[in-house]
Amino acid sequence: MKRVLAMAFGLLLAGGPVAANLLVNGDFEQPLETGWAQESSGPVGESRFERTDTMGQPNPGYAARVWRYLANYASLSQTVEVPSANLAFRLDGRLRIGGGSSTCWPVAAVILRYRDAAGTSLGNTRIYLHDQYANWVNSDTQHLIDITTPDVWTEYALDVRQEIADNLPGINPDNVRQITVQLFAFDNGT
Repeated sequence: MKRVLAMAFGLLLAGGPVAANLLVNGDFEQPLETGWAQESSGPVGESRFERTDTMGQPNPGYAARVWRYLANYASLSQTVEVPSANLAFRLDGRLRIGGGSSTCWPVAAVILRYRDAAGTSLGNTRIYLHDQYANWVNSDTQHLIDITTPDVWTEYALDVRQEIADNLPGINPDNVRQITVQLFAFDNGT
């Protein structure tokens, strides 16, 4: 039995006899304030959260954009309770970054944060586009999926239980009871 985490930018946590989007406003048809938390650090005005038409996406509908200029981060996220890790995750996304150096490297990512019933973080999967200087690394609780086609709308899909079993040995998939989906823009800008 699979459930789907979904978004028109494309996340589906769905499953069961009928696939159902477990995210509130997962297709971004409503304003971003419906279902999504916006967070940023750094000076006001250097982060943007937009709900817009498809931004060139081949599928009709709306998409969300998270943008961050120099240093710190911007995040659009939602945490959902899930009955188990038996989930399908689908993402239709386009990631873009600009600039970068050994002291100022950008990252754009869609992050799945796996949590227990109390909301404690167990680990994460990051589908990301990064500058060559980025220092994120794989571990037993973090799996990095590097985007090889930047700035191109691409569909990604994961079987969440299989992702955890194959790539995150530090997480027991039976303990996953919440998942946070996060659109993340970061620049370490030192």
